[in-house]
Amino acid sequence: MVQRNGKVTALNENYVKEENLKQQRVVRRKKGLIRRLTAFGVLVVIIFTVMISTITSQSAVIAEKKEERQKAVERLQEVTKEKSQLKEEVNRLQDPEYIGEVARRDHSMSKPGETIFKVSED
Repeated sequence: MVQRNGKVTALNENYVKEENLKQQRVVRRKKGLIRRLTAFGVLVVIIFTVMISTITSQSAVIAEKKEERQKAVERLQEVTKEKSQLKEEVNRLQDPEYIGEVARRDHSMSKPGETIFKVSED
């Protein structure tokens, strides 16, 4: 109701107060929700960052281990080849003719009546 002096009277003040309290609760709930969602979002971003960095570092370690394994496999092949060559050399060293050939070649020994000439390979 409007009074003659220009003032508006408040009708049912309890209702207005309750509505104001409801609006304040709604605003506080929205602020709380925004804070919780922000905190949850930050936590999710941190977790994803940690996971991605972990996966990246693990893939780098895996690549390094693969490279090491490849080098080890190549070294194993070289050693196996060298082993077979050494076994073959041991078998040839059982032959007296081969021993004589090695002695003549490496130690400048000769058979009776044989003359050794050294020729440079250049």
